[in-house]
Amino acid sequence: MRIRVESIGLYLGIALVLLWTLTPIYWIANVSLRAGLEVYEAFSPKITFENYVKLFQEGFERYLVNTVYLAFLSTAISLALAVPASYAISRLALNEYFRRGFLAWTLFARTIPPIVLILPIYVMFASMKLLDNLNAVAMAYQIYTLPFALWTLIGFFRAVPKEVEEAALVDGAGPLTILVRVMLPIVAPGLVATAIFCLLMTWNEFLYAVILLQSLKNYTVPLVIASYISEWGVKWGEMAAAGIISSLPMLLFTGYVQKYLVLGFMKK
Repeated sequence: MRIRVESIGLYLGIALVLLWTLTPIYWIANVSLRAGLEVYEAFSPKITFENYVKLFQEGFERYLVNTVYLAFLSTAISLALAVPASYAISRLALNEYFRRGFLAWTLFARTIPPIVLILPIYVMFASMKLLDNLNAVAMAYQIYTLPFALWTLIGFFRAVPKEVEEAALVDGAGPLTILVRVMLPIVAPGLVATAIFCLLMTWNEFLYAVILLQSLKNYTVPLVIASYISEWGVKWGEMAAAGIISSLPMLLFTGYVQKYLVLGFMKK
């Protein structure tokens, strides 16, 4: 009897979790397939792809390309800087005060609320004529992604046995050779996991994009979705369709590299 009550409680808990997580997805998918006042109906036999057609008639693919470009460029910059830095911090014989001070500084930079940093960044970019520039925004996104990538990769590098490096040293390899040809293949799952989380952080970023990007041609998807809310009303159908379309690339990408993500967490 006790086991039966526990089983019922378990299934009830699973049902509540599924209801909690799937209801928003159902709502956004349902609204994206409605037109006019039907967006307020939870169940309706009529479906239409009118909202999706409108999006691409208005050039939504441009904003999607901007978002993809910005996300991958930001992630590439973060990994290019974080890989050698995390390897040096975790493996090379550096001064202990410098090591701890550097890590504390990067952690402190990550804990500062982004709204505090955007004003000096805006003034600096304006003086350098870098406003409304996607490449400059990718640099600004390093405030989010670089400390995260650095701290995450340090854990993966520290998990590699030192005997592996010592064997490479015996064979005459230098630090750069060891990093590129020995360490990177070993921590590849960790690199993939770090890249996925960096992509997710930049894919949905709104604050810096809305302040630093000024022309419509450079807008990212989060900015376009926010523009559907205006003083004349809310375009629920187009907003929901844009949300569905913008979610698909990350879902497909994450599904494709999922095995590397799992391996990364297992090795860490």
